Amino acid sequence: MNRDIRVYTKGNAFQEGVYDLRSLELIINSYRSILDRLIAVQLGRRQLTSTIKNQIDYQVQVNSGSLELLIDFVFQHKEIFAVLAADGGYQLSEIIVKLLRDAIHLRIEAAKFIEKGIKFDIKIVNSFNVGGGNVNTNLEEREIQIIDPRILWAAQVTKYPADRLITRIDGDYIQYIEIGSQGEEFRVTPEDRKIVGNKQEKLPTTLKVIGRLDMIAFTSHRGVIISDREKFPVTWNEDIRSKLQKVADIEGVIFTVEPIIDRKKLHDNAIAFHVLDCLGPQQEMII
Repeated sequence: MNRDIRVYTKGNAFQEGVYDLRSLELIINSYRSILDRLIAVQLGRRQLTSTIKNQIDYQVQVNSGSLELLIDFVFQHKEIFAVLAADGGYQLSEIIVKLLRDAIHLRIEAAKFIEKGIKFDIKIVNSFNVGGGNVNTNLEEREIQIIDPRILWAAQVTKYPADRLITRIDGDYIQYIEIGSQGEEFRVTPEDRKIVGNKQEKLPTTLKVIGRLDMIAFTSHRGVIISDREKFPVTWNEDIRSKLQKVADIEGVIFTVEPIIDRKKLHDNAIAFHVLDCLGPQQEMII
């Protein structure tokens, strides 16, 4: 079969055509998720709608001896994807492989700052010097330069499925994973596992969040605040436990919180909160 993208995996999990089922499932599902998200980035979307997903299919051929997936894009209605489908998927496959390569490269460069506790900026520039690549690091200026904003976007949206894959690359059971198109190819190895994991930081500021405390485990000081249809994990200290118990599962509670961010997500959006205080909705009306 013709192929747009080739995924090759070497390791003891795949020997003589006998595959470890969990590893096989992990690779196929993770790459499906990665491809969906990168196609969405190329189309200028955060995620693919079910309608668009139904227009794209992936034909997969599994070759024995290690693990080789040959992926071919099948467009049900090419007019939806315009030029990306005009050549049967060749251009799209080139773009996707480059985006994933640059996204992982960006996260590797970011990890150099993060592990040292150095704050850095990601700067989008129009052009680099010849041979500079699409992701460059300036240690003196504490910044990473990228040539296309989609690289940052791709790094953010593929973080979860990419981390699932990279975590399993141990140099033995899965030695490495290679992904390539006809014109682009790169390899992910155990050395790249440094991009996985949390570098969480509690910001020295407070926010007011209106929502409902849910999924509460008072003994372990953990729960979830639901606000504007989003869920945020929360923690708190013992001294406000009784106060939180009185507002549990009540809508419109005002929480005073410290935001917690994850530097490895390459943005400063809160991923969780530490609750400092709370005020019930009736108390707010009296004030």
